[in-house]
Amino acid sequence: MTTALLSIKNWSTFQHYGRRNPPWIKLHRAILDDYAFCSLPDVAKGHLILMWLYASQNNGTVPHDVPFLERKLSISDLNLEVLIDGGFLVPPGAASVKLARG
Repeated sequence: MTTALLSIKNWSTFQHYGRRNPPWIKLHRAILDDYAFCSLPDVAKGHLILMWLYASQNNGTVPHDVPFLERKLSISDLNLEVLIDGGFLVPPGAASVKLARG
């Protein structure tokens, strides 16, 4: 069974390396002006930033697998739904659905 991959919204904004496995990612201070980010629970903000780091070595994606991500990121109580609902993680096919409606 294949685990679905969630895409990081606007990944190219955070990533400018053309190669995978960069030593760092961009974290713009403009995130402090992003209402959706500021509205997240504090724990979710930290989880999201860790997922951005993980995604930097996986073409801007993370598996839709809570137990795996909790182990990999050394975190607990990960709530992917709050990040999906906030628009920070994009489920497979969601972008094409939005384009079709537009």
